[in-house]
Amino acid sequence: MKLLLIMASNPYSADFNTLVKFARAGLKRNDKVSIFFMANGTYCLLHDDVKKLAEEGAKIYYCAHNANQRKIEPQPWAESSSMYGLSKLISENEKVISLS
Repeated sequence: MKLLLIMASNPYSADFNTLVKFARAGLKRNDKVSIFFMANGTYCLLHDDVKKLAEEGAKIYYCAHNANQRKIEPQPWAESSSMYGLSKLISENEKVISLS
């Protein structure tokens, strides 16, 4: 299954822990897991758990505009994207879960 998780909350919210658990469960099932960070969710790119998810096989995307507004530097394991890119990801995935 192709699973997309969308995160708009900061990494100190309960939603962040939920995101990590959903992503790890999907990866264990051999699902193709993609995660898109937007708004305050771009702060999650600074969290070690997100880098670990990338190393475990999750594809990490983020809204470049939102990250730039928050002065978050690009990460080599995450792909810069946009709201247009998010709309494409939504159409390409079978299941979409939005956490905000």
